[in-house]
Amino acid sequence: MSFITKWADRLFSARHADALVHQPVNPEIDDAGTETGEEAEENGEPEVPDRSVADLDAPTFDVDRYFYAWLIGLDDLVEQPPNAFEQSVLHDFEQMVRGQQSNAHLVPRLPTVIPQLMHSLKDEKMTSAQLARQIAKDPVLVGEVIRLANSPYYRRSRKIASIEQAVVLLGQNGLNQLIARVAFYPILNLRSGQMTQRAGARLWGQSELCALACHDLAEKQKLDAFAAYLSGLVVNVGVMVGLRLMDQMSGKEAHDIPHAWDFYRSLILHAGHFSHRIVAEWGFPENVIQAIGEKAEQGPLESMSPLGRILCRCDQSSKLDLLKENQRLPVAGGTASV
Repeated sequence: MSFITKWADRLFSARHADALVHQPVNPEIDDAGTETGEEAEENGEPEVPDRSVADLDAPTFDVDRYFYAWLIGLDDLVEQPPNAFEQSVLHDFEQMVRGQQSNAHLVPRLPTVIPQLMHSLKDEKMTSAQLARQIAKDPVLVGEVIRLANSPYYRRSRKIASIEQAVVLLGQNGLNQLIARVAFYPILNLRSGQMTQRAGARLWGQSELCALACHDLAEKQKLDAFAAYLSGLVVNVGVMVGLRLMDQMSGKEAHDIPHAWDFYRSLILHAGHFSHRIVAEWGFPENVIQAIGEKAEQGPLESMSPLGRILCRCDQSSKLDLLKENQRLPVAGGTASV
């Protein structure tokens, strides 16, 4: 079996739990060979707390309520019914979830490099040179691959200048996550209007943190670590669609930023189901589709698949970490160890 075939098999198969190494796009390595907390923050690489699923105790407050207030830059969300504009947004979003309303321009398309690479990786005759030519079609991906290959992490004595050399050096461990991260960054960090400008960067940061935590827990449980990483990375795609819908419906009219918790509670439900629909249309691995669907249903953890449990736990823990980091945890009603 060729290197490319093995990579493809591990890339989108739940049967393989090959270990994947977290490779930050632009890592800075200290003398001990590990990235320091300050350097991680400077490079935009979220730190992942070392924890297991059993350690992630349920908090005593509604995490999403405080997280979404922080996400959109509000001090708090209030207990009041949705106003006319908010009701209209929820109605249109529900119609989109049910497939009764298109708004296709709001729905992100799978980056073209992903299906091309997936198709190429299934070809046993594909060489590293041919794969390099596929990657070379995306200038952003080329830059990230070359930069990672020349990072201090790999401690190369000579600078790598060709994409083919970089592909061989990074191998499956580095390329899997890097391709996914670069490909989905534009989707989850949109800033096309008031709401996406407020929330885009923060939503991407939480997605990355969740993805890395999912990867670590899946790896410890000998599950498909890359599938777990993908699950965490794209679980918020429905939220971004909801934010874009709000921007579109605002138009040129001035609307206050929604403050009603009831509105965001419903938006979160719709967004979860829409994320499930999108990843299914993208043709993601079945275990990823199932995990995102289970999270959308918000059922008991014991009824979920192992990957679904990991996704739900890591989504919550990553939000708690961000709330703690930004001093947005509630004063009363506290939480377990974060």
